[in-house]
Amino acid sequence: MRQIALEVLKERKSKILSAIIYHYIKTGKPVGSNALIEEYNISLSPAAVRNLMADLEEEGFLTHPHTSAGRIPTDKGYRAYVDTLVKLQNFAVEEEERLKKEYEQKHNETEVILSETSRILSCLSQYTGFVMTPKTQYDAIRNVEFVQISQEELLVVMLTQSGIIKHKRVEASLTQGQINKLRSFLNDKLRGVSVAQASKKIVAEIKNFKQNETAILAAAEKVSDIFYNIQDDVYIDGTSNVVAVEDFNDFGPIKSLIRFNEDKEKFIKVINKDFSSSGINVKIGSENTLAELKDLSVVTTVYKSDEYAVGILGIIGPKRMEYEKMMSIVSKVSEILNDFFKNKK
Repeated sequence: MRQIALEVLKERKSKILSAIIYHYIKTGKPVGSNALIEEYNISLSPAAVRNLMADLEEEGFLTHPHTSAGRIPTDKGYRAYVDTLVKLQNFAVEEEERLKKEYEQKHNETEVILSETSRILSCLSQYTGFVMTPKTQYDAIRNVEFVQISQEELLVVMLTQSGIIKHKRVEASLTQGQINKLRSFLNDKLRGVSVAQASKKIVAEIKNFKQNETAILAAAEKVSDIFYNIQDDVYIDGTSNVVAVEDFNDFGPIKSLIRFNEDKEKFIKVINKDFSSSGINVKIGSENTLAELKDLSVVTTVYKSDEYAVGILGIIGPKRMEYEKMMSIVSKVSEILNDFFKNKK
């Protein structure tokens, strides 16, 4: 006979006790096993639920009226429930303070913060966390720099207002003087311009540039192509966490998440559809447009800079996840990330 680990048994009892108390507070009626399974996503058989309810009654957390097979909480049950809520609230406050300190310590490292945010979402949820970098059409250019790698090649480094750094190599044979002119030209014309508009801006301004500087003009055109082709990016953490979920008898969901980590462009197209949504957005199983997510649920929200949505963050997990908890985590982390971008100004 399969033995259930004590921690798993304890967690199941806690979940059932919380569901019974919540249901009893809401309805005022004794709670049976069928109501728990149907209304509270408890993925156990009716017999298993009844056994756990019997254990909780024997331990003094539940009782039942003589005329009903359902259970109601005892004073001891209410106390355990309240103590759990207090612990969760204290944990939430402590976690929020810890997150804020981490964000403050890395206030100039946007990409580090975004990567850390995906890790935090994964750790808090025990599922997969992700954060999309600020969308290029909303992110403005702060500075463009050039590093000469060789006589025929330059490294173009772009820093955005949100702190994202992008770099790419281009073929260009320029003297140091010409590089300085190109740098001055681009920074003069592009500072404060959105990344999405940068390419058009360069093309328009080239006409007014000195026509005898053909090498610089050619390099500027190559740089404009870089801005035109800059892609959004996403940080994904905890793809292996879903393997611990008992619902999955194969590695299909894990393979899907790993593929998303390798083919981020496909994943970005999916989550971009939530960019215009307000509040917390939840897609359950088949509600997801991709077949790879049919066995999973996705909880997302946007994060902001200057009150405008610039990116998306969220959690991917099993359909039987604790939605209230996941929605709370996503909401709180987005608030802290909003403060981070606000304080960067």
